[in-house]
Amino acid sequence: MNTPNKLTILRVMLIPVFVIVYLNGNIAYHKEIAAAIFIIASCTDFFDGYIARKYNLITNFGKFLDPLADKLLVNSALICFLATPNNPVPCFVVIIIIARDFIISGFRLVASDNGVVIAADYSGKLKTVVQMVMTILVIFDFDSKIASVAEIILIYLALALTVISLVLCLIKNAYVLKDRPVKESDVIDMLIKKNLTITFAESCTGGMLSSALIGVPNASKVIKQGVVTYCDEAKINILGVKEDTINSFTAVSSRTAAEMAEGAQKYADSDIAVSVTGYADKIENEPDKTGLVYIGIRYGDKTDVEEFKFAGNRNTVRKQACEKALEMIMRRLA
Repeated sequence: MNTPNKLTILRVMLIPVFVIVYLNGNIAYHKEIAAAIFIIASCTDFFDGYIARKYNLITNFGKFLDPLADKLLVNSALICFLATPNNPVPCFVVIIIIARDFIISGFRLVASDNGVVIAADYSGKLKTVVQMVMTILVIFDFDSKIASVAEIILIYLALALTVISLVLCLIKNAYVLKDRPVKESDVIDMLIKKNLTITFAESCTGGMLSSALIGVPNASKVIKQGVVTYCDEAKINILGVKEDTINSFTAVSSRTAAEMAEGAQKYADSDIAVSVTGYADKIENEPDKTGLVYIGIRYGDKTDVEEFKFAGNRNTVRKQACEKALEMIMRRLA
């Protein structure tokens, strides 16, 4: 149990304490104390993510519990508001915010079954921050016109960001609900249509991805090259991955996948570069890493990396990685 996970658990444990204090009018300064508890819980949301990213302490437990803890914290406060006289938060706002969280949770569950991890994007993070600030202001319930106006603005800003983040998430990851797999010919046709070139930097897939696409007629019009950088030295010497990156985050990490894609694009002078790095075999001392794969897409001057956890034997993991890479390419080109 690392420090980020402990902070997340602390956030969950503070929720019932907050609810009891906020709803108990017999406690002196109960609103102020409840606000302090909520602020402390909200701060753990920032620090657990910051520490996890900085020291590469991201775990499956954290990815599961962290967003859930945020939703429990905010939604618990919103439900408490409905039980409070003169509450400024309309009932329909609470319903929409809670409904959004149910929809996203269900969407993530479907994605997880397909080996896809849907991380919170900037709109989702901004939504959470605004909801927390709004909640703190409502808890304090300052008796002034300025505070009342600020409450109303934040309430409807939180509502707008809730809807916007939901729509953006569904649009960006709509492929998760599609049953039809992306075919190699779809990718080649789309690249030809957009007059784009592509290159590949593969580690665990060992050229399987580029080979699959090269088998499509007219692939020569868009594929510039592919490199298999299986060992760390190849990633460093050919693609320009920083040695510090591999030493700090390992060769199988989001950071390494990003630098592989960026180096491949520069090396080949292509429009798009795709990188794949992961563990296809069982890792004896770290079995939870088996099937862990990072896929990076460099398109123009923007890099996206997604994390996947595949099940099965060595070749099954490699095949699934290629399939997800094709989906990622099509999403970026759509």
